[in-house]
Amino acid sequence: MSLSKLKLDLSLNGDIISNMPPNIMETILSRLPIKEAVRTCILSKKWRYNWITIPELIFDFTLRKAMRNRNDDNVVKFIDDVLSLHRGPICKFELSGNLCIQDTGYIDKWILCLSRNDIQEFILCLQPLLRDYELPSCFYSCELLTHLHLSYCTLQRPPLFSSFNFLKSLLLYKVEFVGFTYENLVSRCPILERLKIEGLASYADFIIYAPKLKSLVVNGFFEVTQNICLKNTPLLECVSLNLHCCGLNSKRLNHREGENSRLINVFGCLDGVEKLAVRGNFLKFFVVDFVPTKLPNTFYHMKSLELQICFNDVLMVATALCLIRSAPNLQELKIDAIIHTKIQPQFPEIGDGPEFSLNQLRNVKINSFGGWRRQLEFVEFLLSITPVLEKMSIYSHKDPTIAEGYDPMHGEMMLEVLMQFPRVSPKAKIEYFEAGRLVEFGK
Repeated sequence: MSLSKLKLDLSLNGDIISNMPPNIMETILSRLPIKEAVRTCILSKKWRYNWITIPELIFDFTLRKAMRNRNDDNVVKFIDDVLSLHRGPICKFELSGNLCIQDTGYIDKWILCLSRNDIQEFILCLQPLLRDYELPSCFYSCELLTHLHLSYCTLQRPPLFSSFNFLKSLLLYKVEFVGFTYENLVSRCPILERLKIEGLASYADFIIYAPKLKSLVVNGFFEVTQNICLKNTPLLECVSLNLHCCGLNSKRLNHREGENSRLINVFGCLDGVEKLAVRGNFLKFFVVDFVPTKLPNTFYHMKSLELQICFNDVLMVATALCLIRSAPNLQELKIDAIIHTKIQPQFPEIGDGPEFSLNQLRNVKINSFGGWRRQLEFVEFLLSITPVLEKMSIYSHKDPTIAEGYDPMHGEMMLEVLMQFPRVSPKAKIEYFEAGRLVEFGK
C-alpha cells in the first residue's frame, strides 16, 4: 500500500486503534506496563474503560527505575484502585519488589478479590518486607491456580482446604509453615509438574508425594534427624538438591539405618530422572557406616549428573561413586570439589569395587581442582572407565595451598601429571585451566 493511499484510508476510517476488536485491544493493553495501560483512560471517552478488563495485572517494583521518587502509600492506593475498578477475570496477578505496605490488610483484600476473579497465576514476592505476613484463608479459595510463586510469607494450616487441582508450577522462597508442611501442600496438588523451594529451613520431615512432578529444585538447610523422602515421583526428569545438613557430627546420625535407608528414600523413586544435581554437604547425609557400590535401582535415563564432593571424606566419595555407578548411560558429569583442611587417613582406593564402565560419558568438568592425591586418583579412575570420552575440563581452585600438608603444583607441571594418565578413549582431550585461562605447554 502506497503512503498516499494509507493516508486516505486513515482519513476515511478515523482512529484505527480505537476501532480494533476488543480482544486485540485487550492484548495490546496487556503488553503495556500497568501504569501506562491505566493512563489510556484519558485518551478519549471510548478509551476510558478499555483497561478495566485486561486479564493480567503486573505490579513489579524490582527495577531501579520503579524505585525513583516513589511514595509507597500512593502505590498501595493505586493497586487498590485498579483492583476495585477492574471487571472480569484476572488470569495473572504479580506483586513483586521492595514495596513497604504498612497495613497488610490491603493484601488480604486483594487476595480476596483475586479469589473471586478466577486467578490462575499468582506471584507475591515482596522481598523480606513481608517476612511475618500470613496469607489469609481466602487464599485457599483460589481453586483455578496453575502457577503460584510466594516469597517471605507464612502459610497457616487452613480450616477447610481441599486441593489446588489445576496447579502445575509452585515456587516457594523462604516460606514458613504453621501447623502445615510441604508434604500437606504438595500432596494436595495432584497435577503439580514443577516444584522449586528456596530457603528451606524446616524442622519437620521433608516428604514429597507428587505423581506428576517433572522438575524438583530444593535449596536450604535441614536437620540430620529429619527424614527426606521422595515418594511416588515416577515422572521426575530434573532434580536439583542444594542442601546443607546441620548436625552431621552428632551421635544421632545413626538413627535411621537398615531397610529405610536414606539413599533409597531419596533416590529410590528416580528411575526416570535425566538430570540430577546434588550440592552442599547433602551427600554426607546418606552416610551411616556402609555405602553400597550401587543403588538397587538403576538410572537408565540419566544423561547429566552434577555432584559436590569433599575428596578427603571417605564416605562422601563412596556415596558419589555409588550414584555414578548407578547411571550407566551418563553423558555429562560435573564435579565441584569442596575444600577441606583435614585429610582423613586410611582412605580406600578410588577404584575399589566391581569393575564397570561409563560407555556413553562424553564430557567431564571438574571445578575447584587442587591437585590433591585423591582428586588425581579420581581423574585417573574416570579416564580408565570412559571409552568414548571426548573432553575433560579441569579448573583449578583459586588457592590450592589451603589444605594442610599440600605441596602445590601449578601450570604446566599439573598439566603434565594429568596428561600422563592412561585413557581408554582415543578421542579424550584434557584441558586444564588456571585463573580461567587454558594452560598449554610452552606458553
